Order: sequence, then structure tokens, then C-alpha cells
Amino acid sequence: MVLRYSLHYLIARGIPALVNFLAIAVYTRLLSPDAYGRYILVLAGVNMANLTVFQWLRLSLVRYLPAYQEQEGVLLGTIGRIYLMLMAGVGVLGGLAAGLVGVGDWQRLVLVAVLLLWMQAWFELNVELLRARLQTRAYGWAMGVRSVGALGLGTLFILGGLGAFGPLLGMTLSMAGVGLFFVYQNWRTIRLQLNWNQFIPLLRFGLPLAGSVFLNLALNASDRFLIALLIDEGKAGIYSAGYDLAYQPIILLFSVVNLASYPLIVRAWENRKERMVKEYLSDNITLLLAIGFASGIFVTEFSDLIVKTVLGEKFYDATIIVPWIVWGTLLEGIRIYHSDFSFHLTENTKKQLYVVMCGFFVNLIVNLIYIPRMGMIAAAWSTLIAFGCALLLSIWWGRRLILFTLISKKVIWVVTAGIIVLFCVKFLKSNLDSVEVMIISILLCLLYVSSVFYLLVRNIKIPTD
Repeated sequence: MVLRYSLHYLIARGIPALVNFLAIAVYTRLLSPDAYGRYILVLAGVNMANLTVFQWLRLSLVRYLPAYQEQEGVLLGTIGRIYLMLMAGVGVLGGLAAGLVGVGDWQRLVLVAVLLLWMQAWFELNVELLRARLQTRAYGWAMGVRSVGALGLGTLFILGGLGAFGPLLGMTLSMAGVGLFFVYQNWRTIRLQLNWNQFIPLLRFGLPLAGSVFLNLALNASDRFLIALLIDEGKAGIYSAGYDLAYQPIILLFSVVNLASYPLIVRAWENRKERMVKEYLSDNITLLLAIGFASGIFVTEFSDLIVKTVLGEKFYDATIIVPWIVWGTLLEGIRIYHSDFSFHLTENTKKQLYVVMCGFFVNLIVNLIYIPRMGMIAAAWSTLIAFGCALLLSIWWGRRLILFTLISKKVIWVVTAGIIVLFCVKFLKSNLDSVEVMIISILLCLLYVSSVFYLLVRNIKIPTD
């Protein structure tokens, strides 16, 4: 079941993923490192605000919709009303921030950031609703239109001389168009009214998540701001481009598995089907490891060629950080999309907050000490260390709530196969030309992941506990 829905979401997010990957290549070529750095800093700020203010409510929707199927309209009315209140508060704070920065380029960037935040919040609420309803086709349509529209409009605006403002405005208009359609499709019959019997459980579950989401984003974005502060905006732009190149594709593939597995796991948990919960969790970690190892091996071994091809010569210095970010992302993905599930299912989200807090402070301390001395590479190392610490704490604490399987014979099989692929790629690199090695390595990684998918979908018995 997890695999089937994962394949659906892989298709649904395949085109958006390619478009977003293309956007990095286009924007790094059309914008200077300074302009790209400003664009990334504003986008990081918007994402942090969006996830901090709104993500807890979206996660609450996915978590509680199976439990409120008979009262879906009432639940949506409560969530919609809270959303409008939060959006109004964001608008007031954004207006004050625009006034404080004064007249100029940064004021314009702050104003478009507020509009982008509104549209992004509304768009993501609705795609999460589609996810909770398991409406994969509509989900894919919405994601595809958003991504293609944002890239097309963003590129047009950059060519029109808008600089860092261009891609932000393009994203805003693209999501606004899809958002208007959602108003008609999902909300025309919903009465936006608070139901206190639903509101209180939402707060108990969601508010700790708001804190953990904020700290998790801060963990991912703080090194960029510190590099800009302690070194310069150009280095921040280079680091951000390399970070996104390594982080976004892998975390995107992980999220595809999560899009399928999380609603299924929640439904099984609510229906007290313990065997199905364990089965879904087992498939979940198997797919995550297979995707993570294949992606990590390929990006690590060909980081210089990938950076040069995708980002261009101006951003070649990002090569040194890419391998560290890749393997850090693997650790982060396992925590977010597997071990942290125990906190969600048991409604013990305060512990998730403490886990992320640990990772954040480890990252911050290492960055403050070593970025002034060692530059970008220190930020990459601190990211890997922080992600590892958070994962270990999540596993230790989560298994006290739910005794989920993390290390099994199935997992060992997948990891062993991944190590074999790694040694094969390294052997090929020492004996063949780079282009030939890259082609063969792609085929090996695809074969590795495909074999795991095949065994799961055919239900062929991999040695299991």
C-alpha cells in the first residue's frame, strides 16, 4: 500500500521536482551571486514564517481528518477560520517590517514576501487537504501548475530587469492562480467558524509542532544567515545554491514516500490495526534508505560535475560542501519521515520540539565557533553533526513511545546492497572516463532502487525478522 501510493506521488511530484531543479540552474545563471543570495535569504525567511505559523495546522489537518470523517466540514471550518486569523496577523507584522526597512529594494522585497507568504500558506493548506483525502491526481495537477507557472513568470520577470524581486513575484502569482481555484473547489460550502471541541486538541497537538518546525527551519537556514553576516552575501549565495542542490532533491524524494505513508499510518493507528502500522513503517524505512543511499552515492561521487553543470562556474566553490550536506540530509530525512512518527501518533509533540531544539543548538554553537575560522565547510560539517544528534535523540525517545523497527534484516539487506553499489562506483571511477562512469553509475543506482521497489511490490520475501 505504501509503495503504491508512493509511486502515485512520485509521478505527481516528478514534474514539479524537475522544474524546481531547473529553476536553480536558470536563476543561478540569470542572477549574480549577490542577487541570488538576496533571493534565497528572502525565500528562506518566507519559508520559515510559513512553516512556523501555519505548518502545525496543516499537520493537524492530516493527523485528525481520519478521526473526524463524520464532521469534516466542521473541522475544515475551524481550520479555515484559524488560517484567516493567522494570515491577518502576518499581514500586520509584514506591513510594520516594510515600514522599518525604509524605502528601497529591501522594502519591495519585504512587501512581496508578505504576499508570497499568504499565497503559499493557502496553497499548501489545500494540497495537504488533497493529501489527507488521498486525491493524488488533483495533488499532482496543483503542484505541476504551481511549479511551471512560478518558473515561467520568474524567468520572465528577471529578464525584465526585476532582479531578486522577479522569482519571488513569479511564485506569488502562480500560487495565487491555483489558490483561487481551491476556494471554489474546497471551501464554497464550508462555514468558517471555530468549534472549541476541535480547537483545543488542535492547539495541544500543533503548538509544539510550530516550535519544532521553526527550530528545524532555523537549523537549516541559520548557517546561510551567519555566512552572510560573518563573511558576505556572495558566499551565502554560493553556500545556499550548493546546499539546495544537495538537500532539495533528496528531501523531495523522501517527502514523496511520506506523502503516501503518513496518512496510511495515521489511519491504521486510529483504527487500532497494529500489524498494519508495523508493516507500513517497515516499508517506509526501507524505501527511505534505498532512495537516500542511491541519491547520496551519486551526488557525492559526481558533486564537482553536477555543480559545474547545474550551477555554473560562478558557484563552483559549492562543490566542497555538497557531499557533507547529502549525507546529513539522509540522517535528517530518516528522523523527520520515520522516527518522529512516534511523537505524532502518540500526540506527544513536545518531545519532538526538544529533539529539534537539541539539533538547533548543536548547529548554532559549531557554526559560531568555526565559520569565522573555516568558512563554508564548517557550516556543512555542523549541519551533518546536528542532524546526526537529532536523529539519535529521536530514535532513543521515540522507541520509548512506540517500539518501531529501525534495524532489521530487511534494512541490513538494503544498506549492504547500497555499500556494494558505492564500491562499484568508486572502482569504475578509477578505471573509466568520467562520462562513462556517470552513465553506468546512474544505471546502477536506478537498478538498486528499482530492485527494492520490485521486491516490495511483488511481495517477494526479503529476509525479515
